[in-house]
Amino acid sequence: MERVPWDVPKTACGEFCGHLRGLAITLCRMRLHLLAVILLLGINPACVSPGGSAPGRLTPDELLRRADAAFDARRYSQALESYRLAAAAAQAEDAPDIFVEGAAQAAHVYLLKGQPEEGKVWLENAVAQSQDGDVRGRARILLTQAAYQHHAGETSEALETCTKAHALSRASGQHIRAVQVAHMAAVMSGGEDQLRWCRRAIDDATRTDDALLLGALWRQLGWLLEERGLHDQALESFIQCREVVSGSGNSHEQMVADWQVGHGLRLVGRITEARIMMEEIVRRTRARYRTQRGTNQAEWLGQALRELGELDLAQGNPERGMQHLRDAREYFVLAGAADLAPELLAQLDRRLAQARTLQGSGR
Repeated sequence: MERVPWDVPKTACGEFCGHLRGLAITLCRMRLHLLAVILLLGINPACVSPGGSAPGRLTPDELLRRADAAFDARRYSQALESYRLAAAAAQAEDAPDIFVEGAAQAAHVYLLKGQPEEGKVWLENAVAQSQDGDVRGRARILLTQAAYQHHAGETSEALETCTKAHALSRASGQHIRAVQVAHMAAVMSGGEDQLRWCRRAIDDATRTDDALLLGALWRQLGWLLEERGLHDQALESFIQCREVVSGSGNSHEQMVADWQVGHGLRLVGRITEARIMMEEIVRRTRARYRTQRGTNQAEWLGQALRELGELDLAQGNPERGMQHLRDAREYFVLAGAADLAPELLAQLDRRLAQARTLQGSGR
């Protein structure tokens, strides 16, 4: 079974680095004058106060944190606007460290938006204003440089840059940045190197207070192990994910983690345990769908029903299995799979055809 659609993207790069996601502007690699920044960014000068933040205005650091929150939520247009504002405000208030962080991250978002040439200008200016000892800005620059190298097909160079960025982030206590770098490197890598980078990201995440982030990384490792046929190890990762998110207070994440454990139990042949878990998840997701009827609820009811169908087939009941798979397909359609994940519907159709063949051979 492939990765669950819409839950964890198949490319981790899209989660953290653009997981990851044209006028070429030429600027000199020197400290930009404030007016040049304002003209480049298209910002109203009244938004920036040279003498500091006026009442009601956000400081450069606050703008940067707002941009990071939008970036983490994958609201890239909003993030880009805030990073540009943060850079302009930092230039106005003579805060080069914030300028470097904002400019480097703006370059990253430009890459995600398919505008690498514009992003390169921002990256060049971030490098030009970077100062010795500014480890936060340097880490952002390295992370963005790695993304551009990867975009250009220079994977070996990108991994070398990731190694430097990861070491710097760890040494300076930037644990979230270390997670982002390790996650990006995992996407660029293959084989055992990919698993090693994923485990480094998990190790870094244990130093944060973000249970959902740590849970997502255990989940991602589980999928990678499953793709390699290492089902026992995948189940262990899914169990770790469930333990981490159990205290998060997020009922949806807890349900997803339960689903993954049930899925893992089926893969290792612990069918009875898997069925007990999955029937309970079907009850929970069905009850939630009755009251909310959103696409997310429809998707996860479909996922649970699909697992029940697979369990039925494993237990020699193709008729019941086909019914569960057909029901799952209907909920996936309600969740928008025809547009967002047509390959999922194609997989289900193939599985239904196999089940019909199984049913016919048993008569």
